[in-house]
Amino acid sequence: MRRTRLVALGLAPALGDASTPVSALEVTRHLGALQAQDYASGAWSLGVRSGLTLEQVEQAVRDREVVRTWPMRGTIHWVPAEDARWMCELLGAPRGALATRYAQLGITDAHIEQAGRLFAEHLTEPMSRPDVIALLVEHGIDPTDQRAYHLVGHHCMTGLLCQGPLIGKQPSFVLIDSWVPHSRRPSREEALCTMAERYVRGHGPVTEKDLAGWLLKPLGLTREALALVEDRLVREEVDGQVWISHVDAPQPDGHAGVHLLPQWDEFLLGYKSRDVTLPPEHFHRVVPGRNMVFKPTLVVDGEVAGTWRRAGSGRRTVLEVSPFGPLSATTRRGLDRAAGEYGRFAGTDVEVRILDGPGQG
Repeated sequence: MRRTRLVALGLAPALGDASTPVSALEVTRHLGALQAQDYASGAWSLGVRSGLTLEQVEQAVRDREVVRTWPMRGTIHWVPAEDARWMCELLGAPRGALATRYAQLGITDAHIEQAGRLFAEHLTEPMSRPDVIALLVEHGIDPTDQRAYHLVGHHCMTGLLCQGPLIGKQPSFVLIDSWVPHSRRPSREEALCTMAERYVRGHGPVTEKDLAGWLLKPLGLTREALALVEDRLVREEVDGQVWISHVDAPQPDGHAGVHLLPQWDEFLLGYKSRDVTLPPEHFHRVVPGRNMVFKPTLVVDGEVAGTWRRAGSGRRTVLEVSPFGPLSATTRRGLDRAAGEYGRFAGTDVEVRILDGPGQG
């Protein structure tokens, strides 16, 4: 199952590689959406699957193929630009979900509506986050204590705004209708079909609860969506649990290899339960604060086998890898290949440094 999931996730083999990369748009269409609350982590999620470099991923953003926005779960994802509006409208958090937090911050309906009018008037071109905050201040809206974050986030979740390209090192925000050349407008049924099929194809085998958790929607809606694509699904019961795969899912071919996956990636965050790929006894090493702040992971044959981090900057980067146990010679060679792929993506020379006694050598 671990190997099958890696294939579905576009990792083993990758959807594209350095010699024949695929577009960022193809990757997002395949998976449906990719977790991207941290920009660098999200860019590598696209890069590790596509064979694109960081510069090529950023060019895909400038070319308006993909956008980074809040389509579901109140979390930032990469999505196809053409699908950003309807995904937010269909899946965005209901207004009441944040009512308590808005009340704590003193954010009223009048503030939300005023911010929306300001954004509609001024964000016809990408505007950096500091300039968006200055716009709110200029019109008498207090941006402190995350008020600006919630006002901008609200209008991203409802489909008015999305993120544009970086301006310097700052994220930018822009009206979807100004930035996206063409927004698809599927019916509700077509939209549910699209999300259900993309999720199963890009993550399977999965359970109904996996999809419900990914969408953060009730099981009833999840089952409705799956029923619409039932003829393209395969269900298999194992030990009382029903697993769902796509009828056209390719099968794994031998060992799934070694991967250096980013901090937030669909490999772990795309599922309600992570027990299939992350041994429970190692959960605390991947999420030390048990607060959903993940470390980047070393994945061997579809299972989390350690963590890693990037040290240094410029033309020379050290990847410090902390395995959970000794690394075989085969795994070490695979790690070196994975590090080389990351270096090509980031445009830097890479040195691998093994930490934590058990994997030293």
